[in-house]
Amino acid sequence: MQKNRTNAMIALLALLLAGTATTVSARPEPGDGGGRRGPPPEAINACEGKQVNDQCSFKGRGDETLTGICSAPPNVDELACAPEGGPPERGGR
Repeated sequence: MQKNRTNAMIALLALLLAGTATTVSARPEPGDGGGRRGPPPEAINACEGKQVNDQCSFKGRGDETLTGICSAPPNVDELACAPEGGPPERGGR
């Protein structure tokens, strides 16, 4: 009887560990909702009180000044400054 109980405990522990390993190793894939989405707050602030296609600028990473036009990004209620040439490249990717 004790051997059956020990085997059952080992099986349960193995299942729990397998579930934990899966959860810990799961990483968000691009486009699946993981990570921050949408424009940075600085881009939204740059278009406060402006209209679509108005000129705008804001400080990006490393204090670089990005210029562009105000646009309405998808899934965002406010206008945001869209830098000329698209979003700046992210380092290390």
